[in-house]
Amino acid sequence: MRRRAMLKLAVSGGVLTQVLGTSCDRQIFDNLMGENPGSSTPRPSSTKPITARVRVDWTTAVAQTTPFTFGSNDYEITKPEAAADPVYQRRLAELGIGLIRIHFAGLSDRWTNPSTKTWDEAKIKAGYDASYPQRPTIIQNIPGWPQWMAQNQDGLLDPSEYDNYAAFCAQLVEIINRRQQRKVVYWEPINEQDVRYEKAGKLDELWKIYNKAATAMKRQDSQIKVGGPVQTWDEPRRLTAFLKACEPHVDFISWHRYGSSDASASTDTLMSYTPNYRNQVQEFRKLAKQYIPNRSVPLLLGEYNMNYDWRSGENRQNTYIGAVWFASVHKNLADAGIDMATSWHLKDGVYGLIDPQNNLRPAATVFAWGVKYLTGTVMQAESNHSFVEAMPVLQKDGMRSLLLINKSAGVATLNVQATQMAAKPDKLQMFSLDAKGVTSSSLDTATLEQKPLTLNPYSLVLLRFSANGSSVNSSNNRLT
Repeated sequence: MRRRAMLKLAVSGGVLTQVLGTSCDRQIFDNLMGENPGSSTPRPSSTKPITARVRVDWTTAVAQTTPFTFGSNDYEITKPEAAADPVYQRRLAELGIGLIRIHFAGLSDRWTNPSTKTWDEAKIKAGYDASYPQRPTIIQNIPGWPQWMAQNQDGLLDPSEYDNYAAFCAQLVEIINRRQQRKVVYWEPINEQDVRYEKAGKLDELWKIYNKAATAMKRQDSQIKVGGPVQTWDEPRRLTAFLKACEPHVDFISWHRYGSSDASASTDTLMSYTPNYRNQVQEFRKLAKQYIPNRSVPLLLGEYNMNYDWRSGENRQNTYIGAVWFASVHKNLADAGIDMATSWHLKDGVYGLIDPQNNLRPAATVFAWGVKYLTGTVMQAESNHSFVEAMPVLQKDGMRSLLLINKSAGVATLNVQATQMAAKPDKLQMFSLDAKGVTSSSLDTATLEQKPLTLNPYSLVLLRFSANGSSVNSSNNRLT
């Protein structure tokens, strides 16, 4: 996530404890994150009605989505009693999130014993045992060095500790994968260390730490995949330096990107930004092929949300507006062929798909739709208006989904055109998400073909139909 030059000014849900101190009490953290610490009125957006033409080509494939496209971050696992909350467990099962990145800025202290200066295996076991009824694929992040390791006032690890930190990371692999048999494949040995090291003119030292850690971790389990540099934001120059220095030890590339730091930015501004998520994936894919030409290296967007500063007063991510923003990000990530993406994050009072009282926020529906209906082959779609987007997906079972996105504050009138299918149903199942909530209904196919479709301001419409022409019955799932 983009931050000001001074690291201590850089705060988001992912790095809050680095600002408060990594030994901060969880209760203080939860109290802070359970409240909206401020408010800011966004600048007005245009409410002018728009008209758009959407063309869908069901014969041309663009990319592939998997459950890994619709992942999220979690830190409830670091406190087993929170992870084991039965209502939270039900919410995770309902969402069906298939990829979870475990990240907490204070993890290297919370999961360890400072007196023995080792990982606390009992704490780790309790957290993992209590978590994730849906059995997702895990990305295990190790955010940095524990407090007892020697470091300077800017948080840079002392060179005398490099081998100790590598052994520290390797020990966690040994505990989780060998002793506890969790079979976690994806590992990140650092998190958002790039800015502070570049500021100090010591990026090369960070790459040394990464290489040592990756080598030691794979000695414990040769089957794991180690990735980085877990960039604070998508900065190509720092990624290039990382790839040049660490190429043999890079199994996937990861970075973070938040949309803004300004809670007063108009929603038009935030919605206009979402295509940049597609652009950054395409740019990083080119760099990966340039510097690692002989093998395919997956790309992971490890954190993303509207605003990187949890104190800004931004709350649109928790409304139907945020749901539309996330849908647009998903569409752009999907078009670019992202391999993995994990939002920031599953549960809290500022960013979570789930609020502190375990209520599902509107964006949760978008992730559930993604896992259930938008996993498959992404087909080609074009729109002649930048604030209207379409995401057509052909699923393995032959079902087709068409997600239509109105990113504007005005009503959007859509003329939807599609290539002819061999068979088509008389009616389509239609889900809608807007300011009034989520609804389910049916739509005559003839109506869609002959009349424009109207989308409310900041809204989504998901159309479902089968390839063989049979109608699609409404789902009983509360997330549709």
